[in-house]
Amino acid sequence: MVYLLLAAVAFSPLPPSSVLADDLVGADGEGGAGAAAGSIVLDVYVEAEGRALIIGYLEAEPEGLAFLEGAELFYDEDTRELYAKSSGLTSTLGDETRLEFEADLGWNECHLAFYLPKDAAMLAVSCSEGLEYSFSKTEDSMKVEVLGYEVEGIGVVIDYNLTGY
Repeated sequence: MVYLLLAAVAFSPLPPSSVLADDLVGADGEGGAGAAAGSIVLDVYVEAEGRALIIGYLEAEPEGLAFLEGAELFYDEDTRELYAKSSGLTSTLGDETRLEFEADLGWNECHLAFYLPKDAAMLAVSCSEGLEYSFSKTEDSMKVEVLGYEVEGIGVVIDYNLTGY
């Protein structure tokens, strides 16, 4: 069932929101240093083996964003839709798995949803300043949702165990 949902999400277009900024111009009016990149709205589906499917809307050029380093990606510059597969978001040490997500630009809006494997047992979540998180368990996954507005950089670290493995 999860795979059907992922397939439906992966192949359905994401309409640009009228709430999201139309350009990359920030507080300095030039789009240079101190500029907010716009909005980042992503769903990140993490498999038990640590690979991640990243789907959503990114109002910035993907080059240089830490969470996309080494990822296979498709980015549509017109619609700003992002589809990526990455093995670089997670690392393991013993029984613990750590997911680290970084996006160092300033952002007007940040909405991230991390879907961890259904057997995940949450150990800790930490976020950079200005970000709030919540988590919930469903029958298909553990969801960690991160929200923030007008933030200077995004850093999210999620530590968890996989109880069924």
